Amino acid sequence: MNTNKNWKKDIVLFLASQTFSLFGSMLVQYAITWYITLETQSGIMMTISIICGFVPTFFISPFAGVWADRYNRKLLIMLSDSFIAAVTLILAILFFAGHGSIWLLFAASAMRSVGSGIQTPALGAILPDLVPEDKLTRVNGVHSGIQSLLMLVSPMLSGALLNFASIEAIFFIDVITAAAAVAILL
Repeated sequence: MNTNKNWKKDIVLFLASQTFSLFGSMLVQYAITWYITLETQSGIMMTISIICGFVPTFFISPFAGVWADRYNRKLLIMLSDSFIAAVTLILAILFFAGHGSIWLLFAASAMRSVGSGIQTPALGAILPDLVPEDKLTRVNGVHSGIQSLLMLVSPMLSGALLNFASIEAIFFIDVITAAAAVAILL
C-alpha cells in the first residue's frame, strides 16, 4: 500500500511517461503494418505482419505476469521499453543504410511484440505499489480509458504519418518516446 503523500504527482508523471512511450510504440507498430501493406499490396503479407506484431505478446504475457510478481517491476518496464527502442533503432539504421526488407520488418515486429508482452503486465502490476488502495480502481479506469483511446487513434495517425514522413523517420518516434519514458523512470 502506498503511503506517499505525493502519490498523485508521482502517478501522473509515471502514467504520462508510459502513455507517451506506449503511443510511440503503437504508432510505429501500426506504421510497420501500413508500410508492409502499401509496399506489397498483399493481404497475406499484412496478415503475417499482424501475426508477428501481436502473437508473441500473447504467448509471453503469462510468463511476464509471473516475472512482474517476482522481480523488480520498474526494472522490467525499463528493460522491456529499452529493448523495444533498441530493436527499433537498429531497424531504422538498417533501413537508412539501404538494408531494409519486409522480412526484417516481420522479425523486428516479433521482437518488439516480445518486449511489449513483458512491459504491459509489469506496468499493470506496479500500479498497486504506486496508488493508494482506495484510489486504485479509479486510476486503473483512467489508465484503461487512455489506452483504449490510443488503440483507436494510433492506426489512423500512423497511416497519416506515412503520407508525410518516411518509415525510417517514424521509427525514431518510438526510440524518442521510449528514451523519455525510461529517463523519467530513472
